[in-house]
Amino acid sequence: MDEDLEAIRLRAYEIWESEGRTGNPTEHWLRAQQELRQGARTRSEATVQEATPADAVRAAETADAGTADSSD
Repeated sequence: MDEDLEAIRLRAYEIWESEGRTGNPTEHWLRAQQELRQGARTRSEATVQEATPADAVRAAETADAGTADSSD
């Protein structure tokens, strides 16, 4: 469950960044939740380029973990 919350948090952050670091955090959270439930793992190129190396690694690990969970 904690991994799910972390994946939602990371995606909501990406959405926030893609919208110019503005907007409604609740809407970002709900959108991230919906995208992850549908298996949509789209990431904007700008977000990936601006991420710190540590954030990029965490995002990749989270995406890999989500893929592994779906095959169980």
